[in-house]
Amino acid sequence: MKTPVLKITDLEKRYKHQVAMESSDFELYHGEICAVIGKNGAGKSTMFRMIAEEIFPTKGEITLFGEPYGKHNVRRRMGVMIENNVFFDNFNAIQNLEYYRLQRGIPEKAVIKKVLNTVGLAEYQGKKFSEYSLGMKQRLSLALALLSSPDFLLLDEPANGLDPEGMAEMRQLFLNLNQEHQITILISSHILSQLQSIATRFVFLHKGKIIQDLSRKELLEMNQQFIFLRVNDAKKACFILENHFPDMDYRVLAGQQLEVYNHIEDRQKINRLLNEGSVDILEMTVKSKNLEEYFLELIGGNNNAESH
Repeated sequence: MKTPVLKITDLEKRYKHQVAMESSDFELYHGEICAVIGKNGAGKSTMFRMIAEEIFPTKGEITLFGEPYGKHNVRRRMGVMIENNVFFDNFNAIQNLEYYRLQRGIPEKAVIKKVLNTVGLAEYQGKKFSEYSLGMKQRLSLALALLSSPDFLLLDEPANGLDPEGMAEMRQLFLNLNQEHQITILISSHILSQLQSIATRFVFLHKGKIIQDLSRKELLEMNQQFIFLRVNDAKKACFILENHFPDMDYRVLAGQQLEVYNHIEDRQKINRLLNEGSVDILEMTVKSKNLEEYFLELIGGNNNAESH
C-alpha cells in the first residue's frame, strides 16, 4: 500500500465558538496536483496554515510522508508558498534567498542559482526586490518554496494579482515542477479556470467541511455535455420534449432557458420537433459545465433552476 505524501486525520480548528474547519480526513499521493476549492471563508487558508504549521489544529493529526508532523527532516521535504513571505526591498534575489538559506540551515549554496533558473528569474537575480513586478515577486516566493528541494509544494493563492500572461506562465511552471521534477502539489486559487487546466484532483470545501473529492476523470464525467436551449416558450417546449422523449432529463432555468442532459445525439430531431410545435428556438448549443459552474451548483449557488 502506498504511503501518502500528506495525510490529515480528524483535523479540526475552532476559535472559541467559531468552527473554521470541521473534522476532516484527507490523503494526498505522490504525483498529484490537487486543487482545493471553496469560497472565501470556507476554510482553505485555515487548512493550508495548519499544514504549514503556522497555526495548530484544535484536534486531529497531520503526517508527511508517513512521519509525524514536526520532524525537521520531514518538514524540509515540503515547500510552502503562502501570502506572508517577507523579502527585503534593498536585497536582490540572491541576497534574499541567501538570508533564508542560512536561516533554515540549508547547506548547499548552489541551490539558490538552481531555483532562480527553475522559476525563470536567473537574468533578474541582481535586481533589487523593490524593482520587481508582481509576477517576479510571485516567482521569487516560489523560488523560496523550492529552496529545500522539496518533494511536496503547498501553494495558497500563488497567482494572486497576476495578469493573464503572468498566470499562464505560473501555470506552466507548476506543470513543469510536477511533470519534470515529480513534485506533488496541493494548491488553492480563486481563479478556478487556472485550477481546472492543471489539477488532477479536486477537493471542494464548504463552510469548513470537505464536501466532495473527485479525480479529474470523475469531474469530467459529472460535467458531461448538454444541450442548452433558449426559446420563446419554455413550458411548451418541455411539454413537446416530454411527449416524444419520456426519459428526457432536463432542467428549466430562468429566462425561458433549458438544459437537456440526455439525447444529445437527437438535437436535430429536437430542433425539428420544437419548430413543428411552433416553439421559436432563439439559441441551441452543446455545452459542458466549467469548474466554477459545477462548484456553484454543488454548494447551491445556482438556485434559479428546476430539475426534471
